[in-house]
Parts: sequence; C-alpha cells; structure tokens
Amino acid sequence: MKHSILARSLLLLCVAAGTLAGCAPVTQRPAVEDKAIAEEARKQRELAWQDLQEDLARLYRVSYPILARGANFCEDKVRFSIGVRIGNAQGVAKEFRETAARLAGLRDELQVIQVAPGSPAERAGLREKDIILAVEGKSTQSGEGAREKLAAALEEAAKTRKQLDFKIRRGSAEQVLRIELEPVCDYPVVVNSADAINAFADGKQVAVTRGMLRFVRDDLELAVVVGHELAHNTMGHIRKQMGNAFLGTILDVLAASRGVNTQGAFGNIATMVFSKDFEAEADYAGLYFTARAGYEIDRAPNFWRRMAAANPGGIQQRGFGASHPSTPERFLALEKIAEEIKAKKTAGKDLAPQLQK
Repeated sequence: MKHSILARSLLLLCVAAGTLAGCAPVTQRPAVEDKAIAEEARKQRELAWQDLQEDLARLYRVSYPILARGANFCEDKVRFSIGVRIGNAQGVAKEFRETAARLAGLRDELQVIQVAPGSPAERAGLREKDIILAVEGKSTQSGEGAREKLAAALEEAAKTRKQLDFKIRRGSAEQVLRIELEPVCDYPVVVNSADAINAFADGKQVAVTRGMLRFVRDDLELAVVVGHELAHNTMGHIRKQMGNAFLGTILDVLAASRGVNTQGAFGNIATMVFSKDFEAEADYAGLYFTARAGYEIDRAPNFWRRMAAANPGGIQQRGFGASHPSTPERFLALEKIAEEIKAKKTAGKDLAPQLQK
C-alpha cells in the first residue's frame, strides 16, 4: 500500500515537473559573476548610506533651533546640549559599518558628525570630523555605548557648570575648546523609515518619515511639521488622549459586565474626543515654535494646501467624526496665526502662544 502511494506521488511530481518546464523562461540570460554582484551591492549600500545621512543632516539642521528656542515651553522635559551629532562606528548598523568607515571615517573614537548652525558648538569653533578626546579633563570612552556615556556625562556636568572644556583632535593637532551648554527640549526628532507622507509624536520623541522628508520642499515646510509635532508633546496631547481612551475603555468594560458587547466603541469614541481640537492647538503652538526658531512663516500655511492636494479626502473632512480640521479650515486658521505672530514681532513682543484664561 505504501509503495503504491509513493509511486503515485512520484508520478504526480513528474507530471508537475513537466508542466512547470513548459512554463519556464525561454530566453538566455547573461551570466553575472559573484564578484560583480558583490561590487554592485557595495555601491548600493553606499547610496543607501548617503541618502540616510542627507535625511538625518537635514532633519537635525532644521529641528535643532526649534528644540533650542522652544525650551522655555518644555517645562521639565529639557536637557542640555552643545548642538552636535556625535557618533562612532559602533553606533552604525553592522551592514553599514564598513561603508561608514570608508565614506565618513568613523572608527571607535567619538567623532563630530554634524554641527548645528548657530549652536554653541559652532560659535566655539567645533567642526565636523573633529575627534572628541576628553571633556573637563576626563577622557571619553570609545567603542560600544560611547555616545550614550558622553551624553550622560554632559547631563551630569550641566548640573554645576554652564561651560565645558572639550579636548579635540583635528587632523594631527590637539586643542581645547570651551563650549557653552544650552537647554533644548528633550524630545529627540528622529527619521522614520516609512515611505508614507507622515510625522507623529508619541510623548517622548518626534518622528518624521522619509516619505515626508521627500514631500516637503524646503526647510520652512519641514520646520512647520517639526513644530506641529513638538507642540503635540509639549501640550500633553498624547497623555490626554490616552486618559480619554482609558475612561472610554472603562465604559466598555461596564457594558460588557451587563452583557452588552460594545466592541470597544466607547474607547474609540473617547480617543476621538478633542482630537480635532488637539490638532488645531498643535497648529497654533507649532507655528509659534517655528517662528521662534527664526523661520519666516508667511508661506507656512501653503504647506497645508499642498497636503490637501496629496490627501484630497481631508478637504471636506468635518463634523464629530473628523480627527483633524478640514484642510481649508486649517489653511485659513494658519493664516490668522501667522498674522498674530507677525504683529507680535513688529511690536517687539515675546513670541509665546496665548493660553486660555
């Protein structure tokens, strides 16, 4: 019996193989050597690395002044910075370490990758590719976790000092630079790998997708996005939405205890409560953050016109179920906010959002 089943299985396999052979490609493909494939893979890794570095550099250049000039509104979520991106080979994904070493010169030592324009580091004369040897006479560590240890050391030093001595190596020469520390909002702005045109805040950081980075046309538009998401964090919107959702979930549980399956309806509805208002508030406070960072905001509302063209469903989005203001409403409101901010600048007033009394 077993032999009979095996024979039939082999027969079916042969028939299937013959059928597949009839569907196989018939053209002759060129032979590609393994060495050439490896070389092409190297080139593609280089392109991927360079594209990512350009996105990181652009986002840091735009976001740093927003975080620095907005520090007064971040309350207890503030850290101290000199305005640089620092890294080493161990801070790079393994598949890109060889590329980073070859293109950026990253090794085990901590190296300056980027200096933010207008930052204390720039004013002190720190440059890209400088090697950080010591801070306040204490040698920096190298290898795994070195960047995180340096950040922790800076935070500790900032408790008692507002300026620190950095010993650096530039080429073959060593020198000491005294660099001021400045407060910045402790909401890191990071690149998200998604292709969707999006950005979001989670109460701990701000993420901007690579799709959004391709969509924004200039630094002003990117600053509008960062300012908006930073406002979500500083205004506590994420925490408030979570609280609303929790209360709604309690109602779902109570309904379930009485035999009514709400399928999470109360939780979903509670999450939507004030969602539209939170978005409008983030537009308002976010444009102030953008202006405080030195950006001219006259063209800022036009960004939402372009977003409307990319997402036409938002043009008519109104009513209780809408989680965002409609794009026409958003554009007109932002024009009024821009006028309010420009009037304050002209009058020499502080660029601070007006809070309800």
